[in-house]
Amino acid sequence: MPTANHFDTIIVGGRPAGATLAARLGQQGFRVLLVERATFPCPHPASSPVIYSSAMRLLDEVGGDENVYAYNTPRIHRWVNEFYDQYCTTIPVPAAFGRDYGYALDRARFDDALWNNAARWPTVTARQPFTVTDVLWDANRVVGIQGHSPGQPAETFTADCVVGADGRFSTVARKVKAGIHNIRTDFPTTVYYAGWRLAQPYDDRGAAVHFCQPGKGYFFFLFDSADGVLNVSVEGRSDLFTSWAGHGEAAYMKLVRQHPLIWRRLAHAERVTRVHGMRNIGNVYRVASGPGWVLVGDALHQKDPIDGQGIYDALFEAKALAQAITAWKHGEQSYEQAMAGYEMAARAEMYPMYMETLRQVKRTVFSRSPLWLDKLLFRSIGADAELNHRYALLTVRALAPAEFLSPMLVFRAFVRALRMRHFRGPGVLRAKNRRGRDIAEFPRHMPPATD
Repeated sequence: MPTANHFDTIIVGGRPAGATLAARLGQQGFRVLLVERATFPCPHPASSPVIYSSAMRLLDEVGGDENVYAYNTPRIHRWVNEFYDQYCTTIPVPAAFGRDYGYALDRARFDDALWNNAARWPTVTARQPFTVTDVLWDANRVVGIQGHSPGQPAETFTADCVVGADGRFSTVARKVKAGIHNIRTDFPTTVYYAGWRLAQPYDDRGAAVHFCQPGKGYFFFLFDSADGVLNVSVEGRSDLFTSWAGHGEAAYMKLVRQHPLIWRRLAHAERVTRVHGMRNIGNVYRVASGPGWVLVGDALHQKDPIDGQGIYDALFEAKALAQAITAWKHGEQSYEQAMAGYEMAARAEMYPMYMETLRQVKRTVFSRSPLWLDKLLFRSIGADAELNHRYALLTVRALAPAEFLSPMLVFRAFVRALRMRHFRGPGVLRAKNRRGRDIAEFPRHMPPATD
């Protein structure tokens, strides 16, 4: 191949993992070809993300401009959690890594900003739209890609390393026949979401991530996002979606209409996007690398979106992979040593959260306990200030999953719950501790769902 068509690294996929990896390698002066089959800005086919300080810190490192990727997006300083019409808690986003807020992103704006940030580096060649159709082999080693732009003849490019950053249905992973491991199919969930404009705010206290679980087996997430849009998602057990409401837009609209806690915010709103979603969401790892190829982001590691960690995972893996490629290219490690180190670093950071996410899905969606017991647990443990703060630290990655819960912490929460008393006031159910301080409150004035 001509020298102009040979690169240090080819990255297939230009969303968060691929774009930030390209930026990190561009910072080091490596020649990078970054290709993406979509044309930015465009919405992600299945993502309604929230990011916190842990992810923004990684974006700072690659020159990501918060004023660009979060333009006209309200800062989120709190989570509001409602369970079974029993109580409502408000949890502040904790200060960590220099910020005490998050964003519910517009993925089209976010991905476009990261792509442009990567493309500004002189040694990064960015091509979109460009569809990869195959990988090139030399004996048993991947040495490049083949693909084309729309309406153009096929092109081939070679590289010392080909990176698959092309998502859950990765072409690179399929072509190299990457193995899978740690697959979990015992908690299959389905999620649908859409954007709404002119929705009623949760209250007059500003933007929030609003979690609502009105029944067993499913829940809603509502995020105040960019340009006055409210992202509304519903997730639950895949089998329940089929039996209750079916699939797609009809199922989504049926579920948001039938719950007063949700429809009170949407009754006079306009849906401004189509309904996106994923069925039977996978929880799986792929083998990270092989001769001449390596995976990053969703191509490497997939889990249920209930924990809101997908963007952070992609950004962290991109950083770890950039460090591995740099060590290899500088002759500090062999390719095999560098890639093994990358897989170990990614697993050390991601796997504990992977297991905690599965436990959270089991507790929230697949609980087999009686409804009365769930309500009792939520009223006691769910309103506990210490546990809520620890959950907040876990979400912003300022607390390790192993430190999140322990039998002693749960026991202390039950003891505090036994000392708590409840007060019913006009339109409000409040939980107070012995000193009379509010622990939780639940408004009682929500109108019924209507058409």
